[in-house]
Amino acid sequence: DPAAPTPNSNDSEEPTIHWPAFGMHEEFDAESPIVALEWLSERSLVYLTMTNELTVVDTVVMTLLERLDFSGMGVVFAEFALSRTAARAMTGGDAEGGEEERISPISCTSFQNSVRCSDKRLMVLCQDELRQITMVSSRQRISSLEADGEWLEALALALDYYEGTFASQEDRRRNQTTMRDLARHPEFSGPKGEEEEWIAKLLMRYLNLAVDNAPTSSTDDNLISLGNGRARINLAQSHFQMLAGVCVEYCVTTKRLDLLFGPIFRRFHSVGYTAVFLDVLEPYVLNDRLSYIAPEVMSYFVEHCKSNNGVATVERCLLHMDCTIMDFDSIIALLRNNDMYSAMFFVFNQGLNDYVSPLQMLLERVFEEADAGNALLRRPTGERRRQNDFDRFGYKAILYLRFCFEGKSFPKEEKILSEDVQASVKPELLNFLTQATYSSPSHAPRTAGGEASERVGHRSYLYPYMRLLVQVDPALLFETISGALNDGGMFDQQEEDGSARYPREQEIVDLFTTMILPELSEVPTEHIKLFKSRQATSAFLDFTAKYITRGLVRVKKSLTLMIAKRIADRFVANSNNPTARRAAQVQIMELLSALPRESYEPDKVLALIERAGIHRAALLLHQQVASSWQDTTEPDDIQLRARHFCSAIDCFIDDDDAEFRLEVFDYIRKECTGVTRGSENGEGSSQRALAHVVYSRFRRLVRLDALMTARLVAELFVQDLDVVVESLDDGDGGEAQFLFLQAIVSGELLEVDPVAGSVLNPSMDHHLKYLSLMARLHPEQVYEYLSKHDNYRAEDALKLCEEFQIADASAYLLERMGNISSALQLILQTLEGRLMAFKRTLRGMEVDMLNHHLMRFGKDAGINQLPSKQGQEAEGVQRILVVALDLCERNSGSYNAQTEHGSQLWFNVLDRLINAKGFLRLANEQRDHARMMEQVLNDLLRLTMQRMVSNVPLLDLVRKVTSDHSGSRLGELREMVMSLVGTYRFELNLFTKAADVFHEDISNMKTEKAGLVKRATPATNSQAVATKEDLACGDSTFLIDGEHHGIVLEANAVQSSKQTKSGLKHTLSRLRNRRQAASSKKAPTPESSWDQLGAITEVDRKYHEGSLEPVVFQHAVGILGEAHHRGRLISFE
Repeated sequence: DPAAPTPNSNDSEEPTIHWPAFGMHEEFDAESPIVALEWLSERSLVYLTMTNELTVVDTVVMTLLERLDFSGMGVVFAEFALSRTAARAMTGGDAEGGEEERISPISCTSFQNSVRCSDKRLMVLCQDELRQITMVSSRQRISSLEADGEWLEALALALDYYEGTFASQEDRRRNQTTMRDLARHPEFSGPKGEEEEWIAKLLMRYLNLAVDNAPTSSTDDNLISLGNGRARINLAQSHFQMLAGVCVEYCVTTKRLDLLFGPIFRRFHSVGYTAVFLDVLEPYVLNDRLSYIAPEVMSYFVEHCKSNNGVATVERCLLHMDCTIMDFDSIIALLRNNDMYSAMFFVFNQGLNDYVSPLQMLLERVFEEADAGNALLRRPTGERRRQNDFDRFGYKAILYLRFCFEGKSFPKEEKILSEDVQASVKPELLNFLTQATYSSPSHAPRTAGGEASERVGHRSYLYPYMRLLVQVDPALLFETISGALNDGGMFDQQEEDGSARYPREQEIVDLFTTMILPELSEVPTEHIKLFKSRQATSAFLDFTAKYITRGLVRVKKSLTLMIAKRIADRFVANSNNPTARRAAQVQIMELLSALPRESYEPDKVLALIERAGIHRAALLLHQQVASSWQDTTEPDDIQLRARHFCSAIDCFIDDDDAEFRLEVFDYIRKECTGVTRGSENGEGSSQRALAHVVYSRFRRLVRLDALMTARLVAELFVQDLDVVVESLDDGDGGEAQFLFLQAIVSGELLEVDPVAGSVLNPSMDHHLKYLSLMARLHPEQVYEYLSKHDNYRAEDALKLCEEFQIADASAYLLERMGNISSALQLILQTLEGRLMAFKRTLRGMEVDMLNHHLMRFGKDAGINQLPSKQGQEAEGVQRILVVALDLCERNSGSYNAQTEHGSQLWFNVLDRLINAKGFLRLANEQRDHARMMEQVLNDLLRLTMQRMVSNVPLLDLVRKVTSDHSGSRLGELREMVMSLVGTYRFELNLFTKAADVFHEDISNMKTEKAGLVKRATPATNSQAVATKEDLACGDSTFLIDGEHHGIVLEANAVQSSKQTKSGLKHTLSRLRNRRQAASSKKAPTPESSWDQLGAITEVDRKYHEGSLEPVVFQHAVGILGEAHHRGRLISFE
């Protein structure tokens, strides 16, 4: 209080008066307005509402105690009028003038003086009498209910009384900073008050009465049948279940666990219903309502669970208990004897903050199983296999380690909150696991000699704990250990005084080497083969490779070779899993990159990797030698580098990734830059050796990418083009040589790299070589090549084509040499041969398939719809026909310029197609085969007619048909005549439409021209016309542009002439006359006159004012501009 006197204040000063203050503590809402209010006791409040309801409220727990109806009692009330101001405020009126006289007072009703409390009695003044209401205490009410035999109501009221009185007082007394509430432990519970003891005695009286009067289970009268053949209900069983539930709920609420596990439990045990009591107890524990069970009861609880559902129920219950208030000696013995190690982990971790002792006790059990020989038992595989105790407890130990290393509690998998605990758990566990010798657990039972267990069996081995877990599951153990070692911060927190030293990665790897591979260890030890030694070795090698890659571990060369072999075997085993193969390849490359070359045997590792086919890892080793730029003259060194360089190229080419394979060209370019043939005195001998290696690998490089190989030759070996071509001549029948020359000769290299394409200039011999390879390997490309190139000798080319029987190319060469008739004859003979071959191929087609084909396509069943084999033969026929038609078109000329051969060439081809039915003997073929052949011939005839109509006059063609085939029936010539008429109809329509477009374009051009002429007639008013001085001046000219602007042009811009000036004067006079005639017809208004007179453009005005430079708008009036064509004009020359 700031007004309170201070110790140094004078006595003369008056003391400060402390006035009472009021504040809101808690509030509640009444259903209607309150008209009377009175305190009944220190915590009970009574109020009367307008609805004549008397309500009693406990203000401590804010609960409703009682509600009475006073509507028929006739309670006395008082009425009084409000003041004038209050009345005015309630009515909302304004007190002005005479209105004040009309305001009547408002009366209010009050019952406050009619209700009074005295000595816990409520006095109510009624109209006829004074009534007294006595408030009975909770204890009296409970006793009354007990006397009436309403035990459950009495117990419920007792619980309400406890929660309202003792629970609230306990909440006020509780220390909020205390972390643990030991009041739940019976041994730490203090003396109880009289009220609490009375409530407990009430429960005991009910329990004794209920037990003494319980139905017996020995007679059939206490069994109720459910009907329909179902089981009967045991009344005694149900009675004691209800009784146990009441007792447990009562004791848990009142926190009388001493009563629950003392007299109540003994009472149930005495009548033989301990199992019922324990069954009711279990859900309270699992729902975290009961966190403690006395040791005596716990032993019965464990035996009960073992007889029913096993110890798993006990372990689940222990995970919900408060370990800090347990009796550790008794509970640990109980857990150890019943193999409940999950609960033991929880008890030690939560109760004692000890993470090593429970693991040590669990491993004792694993040691016993291992010594009994269970570790050597063959465990079946599969999802539903039954584990023995060695596996079951061993996997539990590894799982516990994993949880601890991840900073989680076991088995709840909750985060360990304390950072100090997280920082200490991992080192403690690692130090325990890496112990070289066995140590007895502190909580193990002692023998007569004083030692818990002797060092025999598996306990006598070196590193017994780690060895034991390795035999459980090596891969899982190493994965768990990796989880602890990956936390680098653990080693950074080591104590500087050296009191706590944690094992590092190198120490752990050396430990496992001694255990799993003792022959590689420097520590003398007795070699005892591990169970699962193969799995342990594989897991250890994977574990070690991880830390070698990170640069944290160094091992012997032999161990490195074993690791490389392990990765190579995994690469080979996953031949159908590309992802696993890539992972193995990356792992071994990281391993080799992290190790210096002297820390392993490169030759053995390289041989191992090459056998496995890990090309990129082998490439890494080869490059280490091939890229050593030591210009030495020692033949052995040069040969060694060249061999590794050659192998590196092979590794690039043999890789599975297409993009990576192309990187070989950059690698060769980098290694061979500067290689020449000029060094003869020992200088650059290593580079020349690399060049010879490249020559030997050109064939594989060309097959990889011929274009990039040509670029490489242009950059590095341009002087050795002949040597490169010769190096490609052997081995694969010339295919690589052909691809290389094709990249150069075809012009592809010039398109991709103009510099490289211009450097590589193939000679005539190269072209001839390329042509000979093409004739031998790809004869179908010869004709196209010959028709597009002329850098060859026709005689040599013809000799090649005749040698390889390439008809179309031979005919083309004969044509170039002037022997057109022989060329056409050769083509037509080839056409006949291919038609015969197509007929034989068509015979091999099944009849059903041919019928289906004809039914599907009908008349459209031509060349394009044939199956693959028959379609290829038909395309060959069509191709040779196109060659013949090209020859005819080149040598027949146009309509107006006929050559000496004229239309005879076309007629020879036409005769051969018309007579094809005769020499093919289609009449002797099956009907479907003949029908298919006729449709193909019709397609060929139609193609020929389409090419002839542009080169042969219609009269000649009609005369040819009517004269040479006059004896034929019309049906035989139907397809040819229809094709002829249809083709000419198409040509006629095409020319007609072209003429229509032409005439429409001419009409549009005339319209546009007329518009341009008319566009020049409107002119600006006289203000835009130059003055006479301007016109008379010889160095200026006045023009009117296309935008109606009059411009005076400088002499240096446009050369004036007398014709231009005279024409301009004549135009201006005509414009003035027209304007005067228009103005005389109609008198304009001032506004319209202003608009007409003000038609001078903004450009003209600014120019005459001198604010704009002369601008020339050139427009040639009367000259037709470029026509805009619609459609496409086709030239048919």
